[in-house]
Amino acid sequence: MAAALLDRPPPRRPASLPAVAVHAAEAEIAARLADLPGIRLVEEPAMAEVVVTDLPAVEPSGPPTLVLTEGASALDALRAGARAVLPPDAAPALLAAALPAIARGLAVLPPAQVASLAGRAPAPAALEAGLTRREREVLDLLAAGASNKVIARRLGLSFHTAKAHVAAVLQKLGAASRADAVARGARAGLVLL
Repeated sequence: MAAALLDRPPPRRPASLPAVAVHAAEAEIAARLADLPGIRLVEEPAMAEVVVTDLPAVEPSGPPTLVLTEGASALDALRAGARAVLPPDAAPALLAAALPAIARGLAVLPPAQVASLAGRAPAPAALEAGLTRREREVLDLLAAGASNKVIARRLGLSFHTAKAHVAAVLQKLGAASRADAVARGARAGLVLL
């Protein structure tokens, strides 16, 4: 039996855990990514499945690039060949969801950028301003289907604090349920589905 186990090839690293290279100048970005569970930082872009940077310049022959920028720079990054653009202060849950998606070949854009590319007005700033950064993180986790227990564990909160944040998100969005909060958040461009 032990011999059969030894003959098996080593387990492959799950596709949801990409190797990420960070442009050397962005120590703050590297620190944020290092805190994400399952993300493996590598020094050499050629060894990475995704490159994360805050510079709009993209190496077209390299791995897909996530550029952390906003405004006109976001469009410049897309024109230069970036696979994804997110705001510099993107929530950890959004980064954790975006990186494996980019590694699998998907494009990731903030809802406001998608709306502007589609010719629609971005989400109302008043609604977005109503949620705190922590509540935005909770909304991202709700969109991923996380329970209160999982939200508490991922954000390093007590169960009761996570439950209070979920209740605040529902109240601020005028939602009757968790699914309703996610749907309202998606319609307002606050969460990617």
